[in-house]
Amino acid sequence: MTDRQIWDVAIVGAGVIGLACAFELARRRHRVVVIERDQPGQHASRVAAGLLGTAALPLGEDEGLFPLKLDSLRRYPEFIAKVEPIGRRSAGYRMDGTLWVARDADEDEQLEALHVQRRQRGLRSVRLGSDEIFPIEPELAEGLVGGLLVDEDVQVDPRRLLETLEQAVKIVRARLLVGTETVGGEYDDSESAWSVRLRQTDSGAVIDPLLARNVILTAGPWCDSVIDSATESGSSLAPTGVGPVKGQLLRLRGPRVIDRVVRTANVSLAQRRDGELIVASTKEPEAGWDLTPTDEAREALLERASDLIPRIRELDLEEHSVGLRPVVADHLPVIGSAGRTGLWVATGHFQHGVLLAPSTAYWLAEAMESGEAPELLKPYGIERLGQPEVSMEAAS
Repeated sequence: MTDRQIWDVAIVGAGVIGLACAFELARRRHRVVVIERDQPGQHASRVAAGLLGTAALPLGEDEGLFPLKLDSLRRYPEFIAKVEPIGRRSAGYRMDGTLWVARDADEDEQLEALHVQRRQRGLRSVRLGSDEIFPIEPELAEGLVGGLLVDEDVQVDPRRLLETLEQAVKIVRARLLVGTETVGGEYDDSESAWSVRLRQTDSGAVIDPLLARNVILTAGPWCDSVIDSATESGSSLAPTGVGPVKGQLLRLRGPRVIDRVVRTANVSLAQRRDGELIVASTKEPEAGWDLTPTDEAREALLERASDLIPRIRELDLEEHSVGLRPVVADHLPVIGSAGRTGLWVATGHFQHGVLLAPSTAYWLAEAMESGEAPELLKPYGIERLGQPEVSMEAAS
């Protein structure tokens, strides 16, 4: 037996999922350490738009994710009510709803189908004719043919949320190890704990391993660089198959042009209280790990946005952001046991990481404490992917 500290939980990755899990578990009085190779929230979480709702177009695109989205959306008020007072700052949470708009008859038919689906699920929405849209958002372009108002949707500023969560995690006495890379680990039977191998990100210098009863991998598309389930010598097969989908997003600044989220099937707009306007976003699965912002994407996003709100062309372009969203083959997250004692995974949230953070943290904590997968998480287990047993050896 060692006299070194043994943590209850080590979390690899300090994006919004990792920090939410740390906050939930630390509040349950678990001793938690979070390991982050860069700075907290420097990747997909920082580039996210923070537009939170259950509606999606094209219809059926997120069908398998709907129960978790709805659960998490309903948990958000309580989540914010816990995080903000402890983190001592605002996360930019707003309950202004979403206005979906249709530019032609085909898009209007999609909105009608979405409205019918929501009514069948017991959710609220209001269909709008063309003459009813403009009193709600006067800056919208002429020629729109219909709309759908979803007042249950909310928004949050992901960057402010990350700052709030980081501070809250520290206040509840979880430890943050930044600039520290996880390079693998092995289960130590004599200690009934994982020995997690670490090194400094900048220098590559090896750091003494830490011990943890449980390890949660929340490193987004990088999870499979620390999990390796090699099936034969010299080859590696990622247990989740998680990979990156590039997304580009614009941040503009100027006078207020919208009061709530405005969406179509190919662009989403939201303006913060301070005048920052978000134009989201591209989906580029073919781009791999490329983080280069492109002129083509910028112009496409600006064109889509200004087609809806012509005055957007008058705003200043403040930032062109690029992030890598984690995704697996079926576009559903992977949340739960990784098939080994004390090894857990929460990744593959794709473009819904900010929305799904409260439910992921709550239900994963429930699974860890009970030893059983909650019903809500069963569709998102790693076993559905047909992958072999997971280890934590560094990928070759």
